[in-house]
Amino acid sequence: MPPSESRQNLSEFARLDGAKLGLFWIVSFALFVCNFHYSFCGILWMSTMIYTPFFIAFRTRAYASTLPEGRIGYFHAYLHSVLTVFYGSLILAIAQWVYFQYFDHGTVINSYVSLLNDKEMLKGLKSLGYSKSMVEELASQLHNLRPIDIAIQILWSNLMAGIVLSITTALYASVNRRYR
Repeated sequence: MPPSESRQNLSEFARLDGAKLGLFWIVSFALFVCNFHYSFCGILWMSTMIYTPFFIAFRTRAYASTLPEGRIGYFHAYLHSVLTVFYGSLILAIAQWVYFQYFDHGTVINSYVSLLNDKEMLKGLKSLGYSKSMVEELASQLHNLRPIDIAIQILWSNLMAGIVLSITTALYASVNRRYR
């Protein structure tokens, strides 16, 4: 990667692209929450999750087109993708913390607990080797989660998924082409 000017340029674009990704994920999260009341939102939520790697790859390619040489190396593209996911994940984590702290009042957790207590789900879990006491313990642990715990767990999983997904998005963006 070229010296400091390029690093600053990389960081600026990653922050902007991360903000776009964060807003996209906030919409996706809203669709996830609405999924508990309107099943059609579940399809839209899954669509946004499937589109995420493409979104990151397109943003990395857009960044590559701003470079003076019009090309981007694999490591450079990987770094942009990872930073984009990092900034997007931070924005999403803040939004999720606000939602769980001030608006949710246990709706999402209660939905999961009621799903765990469904007769068909209990049969399926029992066939997988989970006892009723294990399910009750899981439900108890879900009720003990604080909003910050939920936000940090989702932040962590987004970061790990982003590191793995960036392997392929960087490959897509770094294909030896000129973008201008």
